[in-house]
Amino acid sequence: MARPKKFNRETVLDKAIPVFWRFGLAGTNVQQLEAATGVNKSGLYSEFENKDDMFVEALKRYLETGPALRILANIPLGLGNIEQFLSLAPAFSGDYAGCLSVNSTRDIALLPNAAVRLISDFNETRMAGIRSNVKAVFPDDQVEDVCDLIWTFFSGICIDANLKADVGAHRNRVRAFMRLLQSSATGGR
Repeated sequence: MARPKKFNRETVLDKAIPVFWRFGLAGTNVQQLEAATGVNKSGLYSEFENKDDMFVEALKRYLETGPALRILANIPLGLGNIEQFLSLAPAFSGDYAGCLSVNSTRDIALLPNAAVRLISDFNETRMAGIRSNVKAVFPDDQVEDVCDLIWTFFSGICIDANLKADVGAHRNRVRAFMRLLQSSATGGR
């Protein structure tokens, strides 16, 4: 008779997320995951097929529990949500800079197909949230261009946060970007 597992799957994933966040899938080894989760290799592999499967499940948990979609769904829709999303985006974890999904995209060729699909699907969902907020402020003929600018800015600040997580500089960048968006939305008034 098999021994009952002595760990909670969500807790293990929550402890694995920072390891994958810091080192990426390719840079993470099983010993790091054992140390972070407190579960030995056989315990991990009884729950997850392999390291790739654990990464996919950790990424899924990260995307499900992160604040992005909740922020972008706040009523009233508009630039306030965009500013909050951008302000929090690269540092919401407190311990790890950037965004796990954006960081992982840098290694897209190394990711399992399931992870690529998760990131792609989440990016579409996140963009729909951005689009809803932009539509509340900008004319229809500007919505897609503004959404693309926001997405590019978001990705850039997430990557930049990995190099130098300077909260003050980040806030200044977001404020300057939001001033540009607000000025564009009001026709420069």
